[in-house]
Amino acid sequence: MTPPSGPAGKRKRPLITANMVTFARLLPMPLVSWWVYQGWNDKYDKGSLWLALVVGTLIGCTDFVDGYLARRQGPTVLGGLLDPIADKVFIAFAYVPFADTGLVPAWAVALMFVREFFVTALRSAYEQRDLSLKTSYLAKAKTWTQMQGIGVIVLFPLLAGGRGMTYVFWFGILAPVVAAGVLWVIKRKLWRGAFFMSAAFVALQVVHQRGDDLFTMKVSMAMIVAITWISGFDYIAGGWQQLRGRGDFNRADAVRLAGSFLLPAAVFAALVESPAPAWPVITVLALELAAGGLDNLLSHHKRASGALAWGARSLGAAALLGAATLLDGDLATWLAITAAAITTVGVAWEFWRGRDYYLDQRIRAKASRDAALREPSPVVSP
Repeated sequence: MTPPSGPAGKRKRPLITANMVTFARLLPMPLVSWWVYQGWNDKYDKGSLWLALVVGTLIGCTDFVDGYLARRQGPTVLGGLLDPIADKVFIAFAYVPFADTGLVPAWAVALMFVREFFVTALRSAYEQRDLSLKTSYLAKAKTWTQMQGIGVIVLFPLLAGGRGMTYVFWFGILAPVVAAGVLWVIKRKLWRGAFFMSAAFVALQVVHQRGDDLFTMKVSMAMIVAITWISGFDYIAGGWQQLRGRGDFNRADAVRLAGSFLLPAAVFAALVESPAPAWPVITVLALELAAGGLDNLLSHHKRASGALAWGARSLGAAALLGAATLLDGDLATWLAITAAAITTVGVAWEFWRGRDYYLDQRIRAKASRDAALREPSPVVSP
């Protein structure tokens, strides 16, 4: 049936789109970092930590909102790019202050981001060769595990000295099971992740009985890192065999994989050992995570940057941060700021260069050409 013409036949534009929600998630993320730093200074401002917890929780919950809107309104390439980037950037803005202030070991956070960069680099290599691997259920739950870890880690200093964390862990044990039961009653759908979440909180509850909050925080971080790496094992092991078997491993692949280790190592070394301020270091980490997500998309379309362009930005920033770790005073600060400037310009260029792909322009143009080719030629009457 032909759709009605005129204003009544037009599809009403939604007031709020999924992409709007994703952009709204990105804007307050630097504030979460700032509040964590403010809360963990010499004065120990609990109000700032509560702000970080509340706003961080809202940011995490909006992931459900933009997912719901995307399913309702239809997915877009831009939304598919921004949503995972927003998750990773949020995790960077939260965990870097944790490592810098000593709430959790810096090496553990660095190891978590090495996995993120390494899997992202491998995914780009796979996409360039049209290799695809199914994402495991654990990989899907990995991001939410990291986000829940943010809340748990912030709550430790807020509820220290009482039985508050014991109640938090009991809530973490019971709430997923209750939610899974409600989901089963309503939709007859089994939520397997509920049992993994409850089991993790049971383990933390047992460790917490020692009465050592700092030790429990370290165990929490160790569990997050373990789940992060285990979630990528299938992708790393299975995909690497296919990649190596092709025999076409090139310099661009090598640069990306080298950067996946060197960049997070340099970031956290500069964070802990350098006198440079934290903001340029966080900037490098967050923007490189965003660039990795875009690189996956451009690799799929065979438009990824070459070894020189990628290496000049990512390895150049890593070298500058490494030098900042070895030097003192203002020079270290300027090296870190220079690294952030190079990363900002380089990542901005990547997003500008790839705008036709994530803004759907090339995809829409190709669809129009395909439709025109399929349309029959008009018959001309004699």
